[in-house]
Amino acid sequence: MKQYAIISDIHGNALALAAVLKDIKARNIETIINLGDYFFGALEPEATADLLRAAPMICISGNTDREILESFTKKSEKADMERVVADLSDLSINWLKMLPNTTTVDDLIFVCHGTPESDNEYLLEKVTQYGVFVYNDEELIAKTTHIKERIILCGHSHVNRVVYLSNNKIILNPGSVGLPAYLGNGEYRFAMESMTPHAKYAIITVDGNAISIEQINCAYDWVAASQQAKAHGNANAAKFLLYGRMPKDLRV
Repeated sequence: MKQYAIISDIHGNALALAAVLKDIKARNIETIINLGDYFFGALEPEATADLLRAAPMICISGNTDREILESFTKKSEKADMERVVADLSDLSINWLKMLPNTTTVDDLIFVCHGTPESDNEYLLEKVTQYGVFVYNDEELIAKTTHIKERIILCGHSHVNRVVYLSNNKIILNPGSVGLPAYLGNGEYRFAMESMTPHAKYAIITVDGNAISIEQINCAYDWVAASQQAKAHGNANAAKFLLYGRMPKDLRV
């Protein structure tokens, strides 16, 4: 039997990451797989980097990790980017440069941030003018037909989901360690909500051909995290951290 802890989308929330790593250690899980989006956000980028350096894990790059690197050659439109980059050490920046976009683990698990082809698209969710929906079985099989591994990991949406496909494959999104909700503004305005303020991660247990998946909602001091975001001038993130869902004043 082997266990894997799956984490994603920390977004600089060192308080949440510390709680998750403590919980993983208490369960004696040695293999951690991290799906990216480590530092960008309203909280503590370099403090998050310090925690990551102290905890060996398998890591890939997320969209905001790429955008941090791109900000050195072109101006970012993200409001928090300048503060995040200023806080990060050269060691942390160089670490981001070394990360792959995807990877595989033990010939069983395929790892990506968004989709296998893009770090900025959703693998499981379809955003429409009527809301956010999960792709049906046929669509997901078509989107992952080239992946031979049985378990497919994705992040990016921050919503924890497990989808079992009719071809015996499993797609897992562990949710977000550090940002349980956010407001999307692509072609359509939409909300991604995990519905609780907990730090989310997942545990995969493999015992022969049997695969068990447990979604973990880990308590931490989200009030303190919310206050940090507010102090850094991000009132929306402060609300998302506190509730894990969209407050009434943003539901327009």
